[in-house]
Amino acid sequence: MKRLPGSVRRAIRARYYDIEPRAWIGKKGLAESVIEEINTQLEKDGILKVEIRKGALISTGMDRKAIAERVAELTDSELIDVRGKRFILFKPREGWERYLRRLERKASAERREEKPVQKVRLDIANFRKKFKKGRD
Repeated sequence: MKRLPGSVRRAIRARYYDIEPRAWIGKKGLAESVIEEINTQLEKDGILKVEIRKGALISTGMDRKAIAERVAELTDSELIDVRGKRFILFKPREGWERYLRRLERKASAERREEKPVQKVRLDIANFRKKFKKGRD
């Protein structure tokens, strides 16, 4: 389930693409202990890169994208990016409701600030007449 808008996902991906993986999915597949460890890491840092080992692909019979989506679903986190055998998960530490509310407030504040410049049509002849009267 995608909760984040694309702009936020791109910003997170750009900021964290080069972090080192701190969790691995091995031949045990999506065992409860693996999911618990991923959850612990997400609660601690909010962002986590996970690496899928070859044994996980064989034992689960799933492809990399399916494994990444399943882990995101089990940990109630957002799948940011899948590249090769690694994927990035994001879960806000303050909880999804507060995080999404804060994002919404920030977006609405940006929308309020962006007011287009109104183009004023200037009639040069009338402008000159108006100000010529004042100089006479």
